[in-house]
Amino acid sequence: MNCPKCNHENPVDSIVCELCSCELTNIKEIEPEKEKIKTLRFLSIVSACMFPVFILFIKYSVLAFLMAFFSFCLTVATIPQLIRISRKRKIKRSAIVLTIIILTISSVQMLLFSFLRTDAPPISNDYTINDIKSTSPEYNQSYELLLSLGNDDGITDSNVIGLSKEDVNNLEVIYEIFKEKDLRIISEKIKEKEEEILTLWDKAEKGRNILIELNSFPEIADLSEPILDANYPELKNLKYLIFLYRSYITLQSITDNHEQAFNELAMLNSIFKKLSLNCRNITTKIVCIAYFAQIINSSNFIISNPETPNEILLKLKDIVYSLSDKNTSFRNNLIFDYLTMKNELGKIRNEPKLKHPNFAPLKYNSSLRLFRNYFDELIAYEENQKIGKQLRIWPAFYPNIPVHIDKDGKLNSLYYKIYNPVGYLLIEIFVPACEKVISIKKRFEIHSDMLKVILNLRLDKKADIKVLDYGDEYSIDVENKFISYTFNAHKVNMPHEFSDSVSEDIEIKLPINPEVLGLTESQAK
Repeated sequence: MNCPKCNHENPVDSIVCELCSCELTNIKEIEPEKEKIKTLRFLSIVSACMFPVFILFIKYSVLAFLMAFFSFCLTVATIPQLIRISRKRKIKRSAIVLTIIILTISSVQMLLFSFLRTDAPPISNDYTINDIKSTSPEYNQSYELLLSLGNDDGITDSNVIGLSKEDVNNLEVIYEIFKEKDLRIISEKIKEKEEEILTLWDKAEKGRNILIELNSFPEIADLSEPILDANYPELKNLKYLIFLYRSYITLQSITDNHEQAFNELAMLNSIFKKLSLNCRNITTKIVCIAYFAQIINSSNFIISNPETPNEILLKLKDIVYSLSDKNTSFRNNLIFDYLTMKNELGKIRNEPKLKHPNFAPLKYNSSLRLFRNYFDELIAYEENQKIGKQLRIWPAFYPNIPVHIDKDGKLNSLYYKIYNPVGYLLIEIFVPACEKVISIKKRFEIHSDMLKVILNLRLDKKADIKVLDYGDEYSIDVENKFISYTFNAHKVNMPHEFSDSVSEDIEIKLPINPEVLGLTESQAK
């Protein structure tokens, strides 16, 4: 055995060098360690070579993850061996350190890219357009009729409903009258505008005829496609017609044309009841609820008019109590909004800049699952049901870290933002408009309930003033002539996820005529 220090030849069984006393190691112990180092070095090179293969060729996320996992396991198994061998100081440490660095870098790179490229699985049995309530095909013509309210008929001085820009401006000025808090003042100012209102009523004959024909259908269809579109010209013209109808109904009530006032009000109520059942877009549903509120205000004026006969009040009672949960349910609209977002995500996913085969900045399935969870929560609460089991937004082999969307439509997970950078941005853009539907619906329910209290007081001189099922009571202010309720998220039992969407207490008011209702200040208290 040659001494590694002085190269003196010693007997095979020598422990120290006869010449320099250097410690000797049996060659039989050195050779296996050298072979092990060669094997580990070979594996490290293989692992390093796997990375470009992984990046360039592997398009299937499961296979990519298996390769990354293999590289990681190789590193975990190899490093302790290398450390143990290095401690014997028989092999150059630089080679061992290089091997460890190669293994670690390639392993980390593979795991990182596996994390960044792997999407969650598709949703099985996802919502489709067939999950949305719709009408029979024979009523599809009503949808074309509704859209005709937004079509330009080519006349330069008037729009499709027959009103010019100047007419619309005058109508908006008249509508400002209804911002008054006192019903008596409203009556006086509307009476002063009688001639102008009747002139606008005659000019809008085309628009009124469209509404009459629309009301002739037993159901009104909505065939909107799940496409992101912020333009609804038919709703804009419908708004002007509602302004005109409210002014006209109020005027007819003042001038003792009670039957005429009721008939016009009943037609509007019928139209929006039909439309609210089948409308798809959430904007259309919110508009329907806003117009129901206009019907409530017009009904309130008729009820508060001391000249309104009892037979009209009894007919009005059918309108006031005719709205059902189906008319105010947002289930259709939430599912449609979800399908719209799904459609938009699909378009964005196919953008050339986002179709990189090896790195997916938009995790389509994961984003869709997070959207679905959010909408399912809204639907469950909207229908007073318990929230079911939520979809997993991560691939099966990832830790199931919970991710929530807060009141502002923001995600509370930095981990998810890194994993799905484009997806989380789109979620924060799309979501915020949806959370407001809860407070809109609750406010409308309270507004509608107030009208029932007023009608019951007018008919029976008594009424239960309990607020729906919330345990509180409405406040009646005889001196200032209004009935009110302070709307609060916690009072109406909103779940924690949505309670913050109502940032402050909101006082909802409806003007009253205490004399007609038989109220005195002491009775109100």
